[in-house]
Amino acid sequence: MELYFTIHILVFLCCLFDFSKTAIKTKRKIILLWCIFFTLFGGLRWEIGSDWDQYYEHFLNCEWSNIFSYDRYGNGVETLEPGFVFINATIKYLFGEFYWYNLIIVGFIQYTYYKFSFEFSHKYPILMYALLILLATAYFPVRAGLALGVVYWSYRYIRDRQLKKFLLVICCAGMIHNQCFALLPFYWAGHIKLNLVSASIIYLLFIIAAKIFQDYFIILSAIIGGDLGDKMQSYTNFETEGFKGASYLGWGLNYFFLFIYFYIRKKCNYKNNLWYNTLINIFITYNGLFIVFSNGMGDLTRLASAFFPAQAILFLFSMNYFLSSSNKRYAKLAILFYVLYYSYKITSIGSGYFFESTCIPYKTIFDYNII
Repeated sequence: MELYFTIHILVFLCCLFDFSKTAIKTKRKIILLWCIFFTLFGGLRWEIGSDWDQYYEHFLNCEWSNIFSYDRYGNGVETLEPGFVFINATIKYLFGEFYWYNLIIVGFIQYTYYKFSFEFSHKYPILMYALLILLATAYFPVRAGLALGVVYWSYRYIRDRQLKKFLLVICCAGMIHNQCFALLPFYWAGHIKLNLVSASIIYLLFIIAAKIFQDYFIILSAIIGGDLGDKMQSYTNFETEGFKGASYLGWGLNYFFLFIYFYIRKKCNYKNNLWYNTLINIFITYNGLFIVFSNGMGDLTRLASAFFPAQAILFLFSMNYFLSSSNKRYAKLAILFYVLYYSYKITSIGSGYFFESTCIPYKTIFDYNII
């Protein structure tokens, strides 16, 4: 774990440039250097990472001839999304080796983080980038990671109210992993204007649901039956990428964030701001999914991944608000909070059940004489 901790600490230290008089061009170079590092770090890995064997097998077997019919498990039950199969087949045809696939995928995600950081946090882009690297933790992305890299691009189209481009991006992401379609209705979510009281009630309902939902989910899966029912029930019995139980501290911390976001909406007179209300509603959904599923049904928390960018945008918007305040005490408290929050989240690196067994020790293609 020391390697991963060291990397995040070094990224964190680079945040100091955001608080100095460093030119924006220099900040771009700093983030680009980290993007190159993470592209190589994730792209040149070998036999490590989530589901390595499975996705290596997919790469070997995906062909242009089976784009719409690739059998994921070889049992005729589930086919992989055609966009994912197409990307695998294309990269295999052009480059031939799996490490090229990994380099291209990680490179695309890092470029996405680079653009996202300057798009939504132009004044403090390194703070945004450090947050994305820490919380998204896409060291070794596979299908879901690639799809979510596409989803990030949809947020600017929600903000700019460009429906056709938004739908195009979501469709492209959904063709790689269908969980991305969960974001689709949230283009219109800003029309729902919650206040803090109603949002708090919804938050409380999520907590109550977390206590009883799993039992009802099992009953529902039994009623549905068949392959779908079996798959639903498997989510209650097995966790492949889940979390080690609910994080009550995390629940409380995220409610604190919710309070702050409503406070800023009031201070900035954003009650009727469609974009800001959209972000708040996505943020509430994001946390609701974690609350309901994290205790025993961790795999379903992956549905929340498409909603994470809203949290990152709101967090950095809040940082910018307090750092720009004429009250210097607010600015100092904001910096202190970022340091404490980053320190708290860095301790959760490797919290997944199989992180240590699949990602440690770190190994590259050079260890296996692949080149």
